[in-house]
Amino acid sequence: MTEVKYMLFVLWFKWEPENTAEVERIWKEFKFPKEVKVIGRYLLIGRHISLAIFEAPSEEAILKITYPFRLVGVPHVNPALPLEESLKMMEKI
Repeated sequence: MTEVKYMLFVLWFKWEPENTAEVERIWKEFKFPKEVKVIGRYLLIGRHISLAIFEAPSEEAILKITYPFRLVGVPHVNPALPLEESLKMMEKI
């Protein structure tokens, strides 16, 4: 059996104030794909930005997350690495 390797990602989603009702509706109905491990979801108060931290195994899993929001704002996804771990890696480079 092959072990699935997960990567850590940070997603921030920005929308215009006039899209707030639609964004709220989508968030209430949205379910993360079963293959995604959600660490946390947050609202940046007063910024029209939501934030999600999660682990995902593939590009397809990320697309399943971002696609439903494509018409009401801009999703930004970046891979993340714990700072301590990245410092150790950089020492080896």
